[in-house]
Amino acid sequence: MSPQLQKSSEYVPARILFWLSASVGVTMIGMGIIWPIMPVYAVQLGAGGTQLGFIIAAFNIARSIFNPMVGRLTDHLGRKPFMLGGLFCYALLSVAYIQAGSIAGLITVRFAHGVAAVCVAPVAMAVVAEIAPPHRRGLYMGTLSMALMLGVGAGPILGGIITDWLGMDAAFVAMGGLALLTSIGILVFMPRFEKPTYALQSHGLSLLKILGQSRILQLVFFIRFFSAAGQGAVYTFLPLYGAATGISSSQVGILLGVNVLLIAFLQRPGGRLADRTRPIPLMVAGIVLSGLAVAAMPLASHFRSALLFNILMGVANGIAVPAALLLAGREGERAGMGSVMGLFDAALSLGFIVSPILLGMVHDAFGIKAIFYVGGAIILGGTLLVVIRFWAPRRP
Repeated sequence: MSPQLQKSSEYVPARILFWLSASVGVTMIGMGIIWPIMPVYAVQLGAGGTQLGFIIAAFNIARSIFNPMVGRLTDHLGRKPFMLGGLFCYALLSVAYIQAGSIAGLITVRFAHGVAAVCVAPVAMAVVAEIAPPHRRGLYMGTLSMALMLGVGAGPILGGIITDWLGMDAAFVAMGGLALLTSIGILVFMPRFEKPTYALQSHGLSLLKILGQSRILQLVFFIRFFSAAGQGAVYTFLPLYGAATGISSSQVGILLGVNVLLIAFLQRPGGRLADRTRPIPLMVAGIVLSGLAVAAMPLASHFRSALLFNILMGVANGIAVPAALLLAGREGERAGMGSVMGLFDAALSLGFIVSPILLGMVHDAFGIKAIFYVGGAIILGGTLLVVIRFWAPRRP
């Protein structure tokens, strides 16, 4: 914990953790509200399959490009202005979605939404990593991650209800309203800390140098990338598999909801476990377990067996994510918390860009079941390569 943070008379770690968790959770609900309606909205504007892919990918492309950059800037300029700016952009974008009258316009809005997104959740993670007592960092970051995942899980349910009762435009307006509500909480309850000392110490380091100088950060970054690239088989293509095997749309919704909500509820106990044990084996074990769950998905011939594999995947990620966050938080003390958390989130975004493109090609060539076999192989094979590289003797 930096001494600058301790100088603030308003500095109360538990209170800041509460308001940041609440703010990020509410913001993610707003993002989740438009998740289930985005494909329908794009089709209404005349999008085909390829165009729909670009619309969905635009969000993560923006996050991958701007995440490390914004994280770097927040290390030098402070966190609070970026969070407030990102939330204000959310509110404006809720109107922009409604006004988008073409495919190109919707792609542009989605890209802008991705830029705004990197100013909220990753920045909040950097703040929490800074304020957390060292012996409770895993618990603190697990708490924030739990709020994020709860928002992701609850948002689509709320979005479906709003759309059915009030129409699609109301869902976009709800996203903007929740962002404005969140910004009030950040403005009032989050103090503006002085610049941390490591912002000056790492001024001359590029993000690639930061990544290159830390074997721990390389381990976390590439395992997170391979994990996202493989798990996209479930998060993107499970609805298609459900249609092919007689699993209804509502049952698919339950499967994905259970998966995400399990991750959410396990973040705090997973963070506490990471604080008390060795986080690297914990992270690797969770990722390997998730890879096995993805690869086993084609064995599910009905809803109950698919539910079992999604429960396994949710538990595995509930163990792995807090451990990865703890490792990233420790490295952030040296290299800059915003920079490290930006890289941490960029790994996820890159994986979710690669996943739909690569696995879509697998689907066209080999069929729906092959997607899950390849997805599991990406997770297990990628993790094995990264672990071997990590424990290899360092060159002089």
